[in-house]
Amino acid sequence: MFVRKKKNRSGTISVVVVSKAQGKFKEVRNFGTALSDEDAEVLCEEALFWMHTHEGQQILDFDDAKGRELE
Repeated sequence: MFVRKKKNRSGTISVVVVSKAQGKFKEVRNFGTALSDEDAEVLCEEALFWMHTHEGQQILDFDDAKGRELE
């Protein structure tokens, strides 16, 4: 699953969580529309938080940020 920002014909930006299975995209949840890029980023953060808390998808720490915090 991932977060998708899609420009609409009206000029707004839709933010949705999308799942891809067997070559087909399925919209899992819609988080709304935004008029500006700043508002869309806020919706993207909400979508990421929802995705990590409700769907059981774990966050992988490839940059070892937690290890650097401990040092």
